[in-house]
Amino acid sequence: MKQIGKIIAFSIFWVVIVAVMVLIGRHSSARSEVQTLTGVDVVIKDSARRQMVDAAEVRRWIAPIKVEGVRAVDAPLGEIEGAILAHGHVRSAEAYLTPDGRIRIEVTQHAPTMRMMLDGGYDFYLTDRGEVFRSPELSAAYVPVITGRFDVPFSAKHEGATDAQLKLKINELDSLIDVTEEARNDLLIEHRHIQRQRSKLRGRTVKKGLFESQEDFEWRKESLKKTKKDSGALYTYRMRVRQKAADQKAVEVDRLIERQKKLQKNYEDFINLTNFVKLIEDDDFWRAQIVEIVVSQSQNGALFLRLVPRAGNHTIIFGRIEKVERKLDRLMRFYCEGLDKEGWNTFRTIDVRFDDQVVCTRR
Repeated sequence: MKQIGKIIAFSIFWVVIVAVMVLIGRHSSARSEVQTLTGVDVVIKDSARRQMVDAAEVRRWIAPIKVEGVRAVDAPLGEIEGAILAHGHVRSAEAYLTPDGRIRIEVTQHAPTMRMMLDGGYDFYLTDRGEVFRSPELSAAYVPVITGRFDVPFSAKHEGATDAQLKLKINELDSLIDVTEEARNDLLIEHRHIQRQRSKLRGRTVKKGLFESQEDFEWRKESLKKTKKDSGALYTYRMRVRQKAADQKAVEVDRLIERQKKLQKNYEDFINLTNFVKLIEDDDFWRAQIVEIVVSQSQNGALFLRLVPRAGNHTIIFGRIEKVERKLDRLMRFYCEGLDKEGWNTFRTIDVRFDDQVVCTRR
């Protein structure tokens, strides 16, 4: 009996809980039907770490959206979030209602690691997640600046994940390769079919009938000979046309494959460059010293770097992105042992490309 009593009491307890929750839900729903919005509160969650956007700017973005006086049940939360997310330097935006009838907006900014201002109309920030967003007009982040020119693996208007853009382009090229290969195979099938027809024609012969006159037999022989000549020439022409078209398709496939390889190489160079910047940013001295990285590209496609320091009136010729830590170690030793004696403004260039040496040119 005691066990049954416990079960009944437990059941009654949960029935009461559910009933209370239903009543609260109905009360909240009824309240939202009559409650009107009184304003907006904006919180920039990571404002202490970066200053890409502030609350006043967010308010300007959503100013055209009517809020005050609107029923809470009709709160334009999605419209507000969309208006904020339309600005590339915003990573996330969440709008929700508060019990006192206000809309609270929590905004998180992107975390830029570098800015690229390259020839060809490129001006964007790259984030710690490998995402690209356009440079805001009225604000800037204190990050290394990449200038110069190299083959960037996406368009100047691209925003979003860089790896997703690469996969999209690779898939597009894969589709083009498949379509082109299929067209080439169709042409080769037609070529073989015509070749069989020509071989069959060439194998035709004429036999003299038992009661056929010699004159008729000779006429049929000449007719077949003429047919072989005319039709054979036509078959040969058709084969040549299809073979030429198939060869062109093969060349087109090779070009598409080369485009794929170049795109992948460009992306690898892009990743190597971003990894180099991360290495600079992870070191307190180099983060403070290197303010600009000038990129160029050799004829074989290799990236070539020049570094512009904050202290010292010189340019650092870094060369290819290889043996990076060794080059930085040589440069650091030269800073400590050479420039302190010679003076920081003595040299025009400092070249660290060569093993076990630093080559300088004086002013």
